[in-house]
Amino acid sequence: MTPISPTSRTDLDALLLQPVRLFIACLLADTSWRSQLAVQQALGLPTPDLDLHIEFLRAAGYLQCRAEPRELRLTLLGLNRLLDHIGALKTVAATAGALVAQVRAALPAESPP
Repeated sequence: MTPISPTSRTDLDALLLQPVRLFIACLLADTSWRSQLAVQQALGLPTPDLDLHIEFLRAAGYLQCRAEPRELRLTLLGLNRLLDHIGALKTVAATAGALVAQVRAALPAESPP
């Protein structure tokens, strides 16, 4: 079996490994102000749950918030981390696919799927 080098762990953003935070960042990827209500409706989350994720992203510098009306915007740092994270996820998925293909190719012909 050919060795497969996985992506560096530093390429994956620990904060964005949580799907809700990843989706919040994706919804704000154009870096323009969006109402928190629009983000909440798109994700179908109750306010307290969304507020918790927003606070994590804001504390890390990935998100800016302004009040009345409550609006959110991805920062340049947040956008850069999002793009790096998506690139790392693609590498991880491609590596996993290659590994599965190698393992399946090594199976005897009469083995069930």
